[in-house]
Amino acid sequence: LDSSSNVVTNMARFDAAPGSQLKPAKVRYHQVDGNSLTIGHVVSKTPPPPGSTSFHSVEVVHAGGPVAERLRRAPRIDATYPVRFHELPETGCSPAREFAAIFEVLEGMMLAKANRQSLVLWVGRPDKPELDGFAGFLGMLPFRGISVALVSADAVRYPDPFSYRTPSGVLEHDANDPARMGKCCVSAMFGPLPARSFTARLREWAPIDVQPPAGCAELLRLPFKIAGLPLPMITYAGEYEKGVAALAERISAAYPAGSLCPIVSCGEVVDRLGYGLDVLAALRERGHAGHYFTHKSGETSKRWAEYGKPELLGWVAQAKAAGQTPLFIAVGGGCNGNATGVVAAMTGAAFVEVPTTPLHYNDATTSAKKAFSLVLDGKIRAKNLLGTFYLPRLVWCINETFLTSSTASVHSTVGECTKTMNMLADPSSAAGRADYANILGAKEFASDTTRILSCIDGFEALVHFIEDAPTREAKAAVLRLGEAIAEVRAAAQCGTETARAAYASLCEGRRQLLQRFRARFYELPTAARVAIDAFLTVSNKEIVGAKAMFLAYEDPFEKYRALLFEYAHTLGHAVEAWLAGAIDTARASGVAADIVEAAVRNHGQCVGMAVVWAGAIAAELGALEGDGYVCHQGMVYLFNSFGGFSFGPVRALCDALGVSKPDFLREVLAGVRLDNKRGYCECGDDASVDQLVTHRPGRMLGSEDPNAEATLVF
Repeated sequence: LDSSSNVVTNMARFDAAPGSQLKPAKVRYHQVDGNSLTIGHVVSKTPPPPGSTSFHSVEVVHAGGPVAERLRRAPRIDATYPVRFHELPETGCSPAREFAAIFEVLEGMMLAKANRQSLVLWVGRPDKPELDGFAGFLGMLPFRGISVALVSADAVRYPDPFSYRTPSGVLEHDANDPARMGKCCVSAMFGPLPARSFTARLREWAPIDVQPPAGCAELLRLPFKIAGLPLPMITYAGEYEKGVAALAERISAAYPAGSLCPIVSCGEVVDRLGYGLDVLAALRERGHAGHYFTHKSGETSKRWAEYGKPELLGWVAQAKAAGQTPLFIAVGGGCNGNATGVVAAMTGAAFVEVPTTPLHYNDATTSAKKAFSLVLDGKIRAKNLLGTFYLPRLVWCINETFLTSSTASVHSTVGECTKTMNMLADPSSAAGRADYANILGAKEFASDTTRILSCIDGFEALVHFIEDAPTREAKAAVLRLGEAIAEVRAAAQCGTETARAAYASLCEGRRQLLQRFRARFYELPTAARVAIDAFLTVSNKEIVGAKAMFLAYEDPFEKYRALLFEYAHTLGHAVEAWLAGAIDTARASGVAADIVEAAVRNHGQCVGMAVVWAGAIAAELGALEGDGYVCHQGMVYLFNSFGGFSFGPVRALCDALGVSKPDFLREVLAGVRLDNKRGYCECGDDASVDQLVTHRPGRMLGSEDPNAEATLVF
């Protein structure tokens, strides 16, 4: 801050109380003659990405037709940007084939190094104007939204840039829905009709609002907003079964009888624990019959092919045909919530998240970002590259589900906390206010993230509980029975009354095992239980507040100042992606189980390791020294008493697989080059974008690039 007037201005910005930040999108339709249209003309009339004056590349997508063929054959006069052509596969009105076709085209774009500053140019054909609905999806998903120019050959009606669907009617998008936060990817349209402009008409935000009654100790609502929209984030601190019933009551009250088709989605582990089926059963008891979808667990399964199943999309089609609202309920961890959210967004369904891990609750659900990773041949090429922005109507967390978390999951939560503590520290303090004075409306949610450091005893007590041999065996017994239940479920549903009774008996047995498992927690000494509760309560409150401080008003799409939450993620994502593939390879190759399991590192653990590496890089550059450096690194080391952030076991896995240090670095850096932040600021093919702390935790290294707040390009 270089003057007293700037101080006053920025403090006013920090202290402001703004309202909704949604702005209706506007799109211009340009009249053109398809016989003389050029790519250069489309580029010149399409608004460039914010902060840029040109496009990185033009990705032409078509389904054949005369206009596309003429553009392909036309000579290029302006060669300042590459132009690549992609043909949409035939889909035949099948929602599953439509889903697959979109992602197959997008994978080709990503591997060709398209980025946020690329332009998708959809070229329609006069005999199939219904295919124009694909245009918006092709721009909606890469990097959660890039510019689209829609060239329509329809001479009868204008395409709607805000509301569109694929020929099957199952995949649909409506930018007027505030759950999309006003995001519209169609930047310009071209066609034979007279020129005109279109303006979106945003509807009123209607979440499943939950206001805990005064004095109710079981329900806690964490303050949170995105783009000025309140998002109900509910913690249920009572008994698990009562929490499930309370969730079903809230959902049932929000939808008239018979109008809702719930689709519960969960991964293999949560399926075995029964959490997803419990939610579906509670809704069925209240008159909302629905469907149950399970998928493979883990980061390598966070891919579109795992979720774009014909049966899943068929359920959505049936609900729409019956005039019902499809409601996706994601029960589980962050991978499940992210991927299920993409399917909900692509089908225009309502969405509710029920996180069963602390990290999903305080990190993944506090972002409108939902995404698949780019996974090819079982290997993650880049994390979270294909997705969109979509708000859940409700986030409902039942605290007792956290007891079945793994130690890796708890460490993952802390790894993300160390990132946030180092990036933000205490913005409620005088120093923090000065550091982040330019964040609009920050005062409302400014939190002291360093309070999490005082909860180390609760973190350690929780890990001790999870790792305790009787606890591990009790959970293993639940999972074994859950696996048996999963094996007979399909047969029981279609079988005899005897088969259904046997299945119900197995489910009741699992319920009783889980009750005994939870009872073990309540047998802990009071001090241990209080410490664990404080760790979960404080970490959730402070991290959710930290996210809201940036997303509520300043940067809901996480493109500018909120990019700071990507601190330590560029390298962390790349290591995580490489390691997920290496773990799968090691298991398939017969590497000793103790070596493999010791090397497992979840998302937040890789972020935690990357925080240490980022600190070392900052120290080498002279940006972080002395007590500031010690404090930065110490935040990770404080929580490393169980070795959850140690790289040694990963090195041992590399040795077992015969992976050399150069091999490891080459593959990890390949992931860095495809990182999902590419395109936010200019960098070459052999460079990456990352952030560094300078001087002390809470102060980030500045950049002259207006598109990359407080980042370093190296």
